[in-house]
Parts: sequence; structure tokens; C-alpha cells
Amino acid sequence: MIIAHPQVNHSTYLYYAGDMVSGDLMKEARLRAGLTQSELGARLGKSQSVIARWERDDVSPSLETLREVVRACGLDLTFFMSKFDDSNVTIIDQHLRMSPAERFADLMVRVRFHERRAQRKTEHHA
Repeated sequence: MIIAHPQVNHSTYLYYAGDMVSGDLMKEARLRAGLTQSELGARLGKSQSVIARWERDDVSPSLETLREVVRACGLDLTFFMSKFDDSNVTIIDQHLRMSPAERFADLMVRVRFHERRAQRKTEHHA
């Protein structure tokens, strides 16, 4: 499910596509637990093919099923509600338009800024 936003580059939604979330979370949890799809399936009483379909997002499990999968991996999935904030969308769009070299240069400017700030703070407290 992709929600259109009139002022946002739709390539940004690669980061926000709701259909991708559950499969990615399941796979990440399984890999963190060091489990194969078959091993995770055995813990859940499901076949390896069911786990594979969930991870590929061929089938979208319920939220409660997603939580059960994550718990079977020894992890917990927590949620909280907050006001919607799309302020990072503009930054993501800007970075998507940059080359890798430009993104790295932008990162280094920010790193140097924070290093100088930390240095000034250290000098001020000395």
C-alpha cells in the first residue's frame, strides 16, 4: 500500500512501501536468530514454503502473526503511535538525487561539523 503525497518524489516510497515491511521484518528477525526458514517454520508449526511466501511478501500475514514470528526468533516487536512526520522525506529525496560521491561528501561535512562542535564543548569545559 503506497499512499500518494503530492509533494514527494515517488521513488522515496521505496523506503516507506507498506507491502514490504512485514516480509522484511520477518526475514531480519530470522537472520538475527540464525535460523533457516525450515527451522523457523518448525518453531511456528508452519512449513518452510509458508515462511518463504511471507518473506517474499507473496502473502501478508496479520499483525499478530508477524509478532508471533518475531517472538519465535527470540525478539520482540513493539509499536507506538505518534504524529505523522514526513520531514525526512525531503532529505531522502535530496540524497536520492545525489551521486554516491556527493552523498559521502555531504556526510563528511556533517561529521566534521559535529567533531568541531564536540571539540569546542571539550575546550569550553576544560
